[in-house]
Amino acid sequence: MTVSNLLTRCTVFSLIMFLAVGCNDDDPVTTGEGRFSLELTDAPVDDPNVSAVFVTVADVKVDGQSVAGFSKTTIELSALQNGVTEMLVAADLEAKTYSSVEIVLDDATDAAGNSPGCYAMTNDNGKVALDVAGDGALRATNSGFQLTQGSTVATVIDFDLRKALKRTDDAASPYAFAAESRLESSLRFVEKEKTGSLSGSTTNASSENGEFIVYAYTAGSFTSNEAEGNDDDELFLNAVASARLSSTGDYQFNFLEAGDYELVVVAYEDEDNDGKLEMKGRFSVNALLGINLSSLSVGASSTTTANFTLTGLLP
Repeated sequence: MTVSNLLTRCTVFSLIMFLAVGCNDDDPVTTGEGRFSLELTDAPVDDPNVSAVFVTVADVKVDGQSVAGFSKTTIELSALQNGVTEMLVAADLEAKTYSSVEIVLDDATDAAGNSPGCYAMTNDNGKVALDVAGDGALRATNSGFQLTQGSTVATVIDFDLRKALKRTDDAASPYAFAAESRLESSLRFVEKEKTGSLSGSTTNASSENGEFIVYAYTAGSFTSNEAEGNDDDELFLNAVASARLSSTGDYQFNFLEAGDYELVVVAYEDEDNDGKLEMKGRFSVNALLGINLSSLSVGASSTTTANFTLTGLLP
């Protein structure tokens, strides 16, 4: 055997031994990590007597496991509107596909240890405790995501207070969180890079006054049943998001997943002076510049503008 052949055989043998050791089932398999972040934002509550809503987040979980680095925090949700967010957590996670994100609310004590942990503030500075059903763990709707090695996935939960908060008949405690299933459905989860914004200005050519709310629906999903019922708390629940028209007639939707949307504009007024807004009706609208308000395309990382005129309430 030549020296060359001997060296070749030794090299092959060493490679086989290296592979055998490297493939030992007892050795850990490293998949790498990616960066995950979660921010919180809010859609406005449409009750004129509520000045602020506070929630205490005690934990953030991904696939049922607490995310390292999170600290219990109390957040004024009602301050997080028009694209304003608050960072909950940013951490490195194992690179893989995840199926759910949860936030765990503590309704007993806030981050400073004071009671209650979740509450609504009324215009007269009253504090109304908001109890959370069950263990307080709320799974955001459609909250799966994929994290690859070295990537960053920035996510947002839109906590829609309009859906989450209900009026009660109890004068001492006039507000409450909705039941668990509806409360969970009020959490809309999105990946920021897959979302865009929709905004515009309106002209009120009608004789109507009061509070005007714009609802964004997935194109083709709105039906008249959404606007029917005896309890205003139960209306427009399938809207993706809502926005209040400003005093100058402007509106803004943020973090809408790329897709097609339709807008519905509704007038509210406290007609019986009981401190609660009642729906007066839906507006007939005329879009400007040939815009189709029944199919507005929103692209990722882009802004869509739709201006229109309110011409009067539909019969």
